[in-house]
Amino acid sequence: MAVRMSFHCHGSTSFPTRMKATFLLLFFSVSGAGSNQVVVSEKVGAVLGKNITLGCRIEVGANLSLTQSSWERRLPSGTLTLAVFNPQFGISVAPEYEKRLHFRSPSAHDATVVLEDVGFADSGVYTCKVATFPLGNTQAFTTVSVMVEPKVYVSAGSAPLLDGGNETAVATCTAERGRPRAEVSWESELLGRSVAQDQDEPNGTTTTLARYMWRPTRRAQGHALTCVVRHPALQTEFRIPYRLNVQFAPDVVLTGYDGSWFAGRETARLQCRAHANPPAHYVSWSRVGGEIPDGVEVANGTLVFARPLQRNDSGEYRCEAWNDLGRRSREIQVQIQDEPQTSPTSSAAVAGAVIGAVLALFLITVFIIVLLTPRSSRPPTYMDKVIDLPPTHKPPPAYTERPGAIPLAVSTPQVYYPAQVYYPSQVRREGRPHHILADAYPGPERGREMTSGRTHELLSYQEWICHLNGADRVHVHHREHYV
Repeated sequence: MAVRMSFHCHGSTSFPTRMKATFLLLFFSVSGAGSNQVVVSEKVGAVLGKNITLGCRIEVGANLSLTQSSWERRLPSGTLTLAVFNPQFGISVAPEYEKRLHFRSPSAHDATVVLEDVGFADSGVYTCKVATFPLGNTQAFTTVSVMVEPKVYVSAGSAPLLDGGNETAVATCTAERGRPRAEVSWESELLGRSVAQDQDEPNGTTTTLARYMWRPTRRAQGHALTCVVRHPALQTEFRIPYRLNVQFAPDVVLTGYDGSWFAGRETARLQCRAHANPPAHYVSWSRVGGEIPDGVEVANGTLVFARPLQRNDSGEYRCEAWNDLGRRSREIQVQIQDEPQTSPTSSAAVAGAVIGAVLALFLITVFIIVLLTPRSSRPPTYMDKVIDLPPTHKPPPAYTERPGAIPLAVSTPQVYYPAQVYYPSQVRREGRPHHILADAYPGPERGREMTSGRTHELLSYQEWICHLNGADRVHVHHREHYV
């Protein structure tokens, strides 16, 4: 925060003289030509053993001239002038500060000084004083406080972290001998807590310790914690990672057996992996209820079948692992089959699935087409209009009961045609009933005269037509047809 100090008039002059001085001061203030100010920082923090800059900016009006600028310090014994800058006579520094104090860039507008190798004794109040003509002296004050940057480090807890143990101090983050005290905390995703403690040192500094309390578990092995330290002497917050070291007995995992081992298979093996902290220093294989078969070897924790598998290799195998915290084991049941269980390869399975999908899609498409395609109906025919009514006559007699046909050896018959014959088409046009057709043809009396011999009974005209067409077995009744 900048402090601006304006000029003040002091002295035992007569009243008229004071009035003149006040009028002159008001004249310069109103005109803007006699403004005179000193700007400094209200508080300055210095780090022990490092340099500090005391800034002082001078604002002098156009009608004023700088005669001298200086820095002074208040001591219990009185005021001590540290350094003086005179535009005419140059720079002067007190003997006690010749090696530690200097003006940065002295001028009529800048009286900033730099103090090197700051110690606790340099704490106090400093004054920047400026003398101008004709207004006299103007000054401003700044307070210097010396800070000590803490030494930060992280250390492990006093006891090792054991899986399943009680809550203990996992790690301690220390901000040693800081001034003022540092703010120390822990960042972690674990369900722990941070406990802070302060210790005052004889030299006026403070040591802050933050312990992280947590109940160890093997699942957090290798997890990282972060110590965070904040202090005014540090430009940014200080972050230190710490990785947990949780000790636990071995976790045994067996791999290699897929449930489809068969007699004659080669390069079969069982792997035993032990996850432990500290690492397992011994791994062994055994067969439950018997000895390991001949031709089976143990190498680097792996049970290797150096020969083709046999049926007697079936059984339960056990792997054991040890470390300093204990021993763990795991068993696996191995069954050797007579023949390999063939399973379709992935490509064949994929091809089968694709073919099935295509076939199903084809059937669905055909089904949809059949449902959506309208059925074409054929135009009605003449026979569709015929009504099949029940017969109104008795069935014809058996063929054997009918009169015999005219033999082929009979001489050519002499047929007497009527004078006028009506055909079905003519009958329909003239509107006559159907029975006229029968009346137009020779009746029984005339039809029987169609042959010259009397050996056989004469046939009617309709019977004769049926005989010529080979339809002797068909009984024709003209009243059975309806249109």
